[in-house]
Amino acid sequence: MTAIAAQNITKRYRVYAKPADRLKEVLLRRPFHQAFHALTQVSFKVEPGETFGIIGDNGAGKSTLLKILSGTLQPTEGEIAIRGRVAALLELGAGFHPEFTGRQNIYLNATLLGLEHDEIRAIESDIIRFAGLDQFIDRPVKTYSSGMYIRLAFSIATSVDPDILIIDEALSVGDQHFQKKCVDRIMGFRQLNKTIVFCSHSLYQVSELCDRVMWLNHGEMQHIGYTDQVVMAYEKWCQQQSVQEAEVVYHDASSPVKVDRIEVTDINGKPVVAPEAGDDLIVSVTLSSTRPVCCHIGIGFENLAGEGMFGVTTKGDAMAPIDIGRSRHLKVSFPDIRLINGAYKACVFVLDEYAVHVYDRKLSGELHFKKRPETYGCMYMNHHWELDP
Repeated sequence: MTAIAAQNITKRYRVYAKPADRLKEVLLRRPFHQAFHALTQVSFKVEPGETFGIIGDNGAGKSTLLKILSGTLQPTEGEIAIRGRVAALLELGAGFHPEFTGRQNIYLNATLLGLEHDEIRAIESDIIRFAGLDQFIDRPVKTYSSGMYIRLAFSIATSVDPDILIIDEALSVGDQHFQKKCVDRIMGFRQLNKTIVFCSHSLYQVSELCDRVMWLNHGEMQHIGYTDQVVMAYEKWCQQQSVQEAEVVYHDASSPVKVDRIEVTDINGKPVVAPEAGDDLIVSVTLSSTRPVCCHIGIGFENLAGEGMFGVTTKGDAMAPIDIGRSRHLKVSFPDIRLINGAYKACVFVLDEYAVHVYDRKLSGELHFKKRPETYGCMYMNHHWELDP
């Protein structure tokens, strides 16, 4: 049986320009608000024992969806069915009464989660011990630090034996010791086939913990599927958003030389669009000039955000400026290239004889490097493990 089934979930808020508009809307019986859609027609299912991730930018609707799943918020439209006891870690201090002590809030929260008084008493000491708040448990939680808040909340949520655990950025709060305890407990939940809904901006944690992932964008489901596929699509989108909408133009009519063509091929001259780390690549460049000119050339690779991964110049390699004449063709070989995991472009710069002024710049088409299993970053390096006996 499905643990969570959400069908066409929509959450719409009324936004008023000023408080008086609410009263005017009631009295005059015509709208004085604008509709803001936090979520629009979101549908998905989570199976029992699955760890399901939710990713997206700030304002994408993640927290709104988690509140709906936890029952603290009702959708404007749509249906949601949840099977089993739900415990949720939402924003800081959610569900705590600031004037109550930590101990009183344990009983309050556990009662709201459906436990009887005797059941709470049986796990009370375990909750306090896991949170590490023995000296502070009888103080009002309004005196707690943010780390103490989340430690108590996490301890309560994971000690009441929920069938479904909902986590919103909880692993990014607290000291290193407590974060490790949280990870250990979550992994224990996974081994017990508990259902987990995990929301985080840490794509590494999402990749390591989640079986499937949903990507929300402006309240709409952008993509859902296996973790690697969705995370890679989201990372590529983030890189593209980082690039300025208006492309910087380096070449103008007064420049004496320009890049006419870039081609990335293998050693046999066959065009390449999906290389693997370790392949041999050749970048071929065709230049043209309105008059004879001497230039330095720079060639390298950058990601879709325009960040340079690696590059070389003729000046840097102690070469003399190149005489272009009316046209010139050149190649640069990159044997055993080490870029991994993502999309990149070859980039060519034409510089003056001092390698200071940029005459022209041109990018190749996208090169989608295939991901090596369990490697991270943007570059692959040869390595060898040695373990002491």
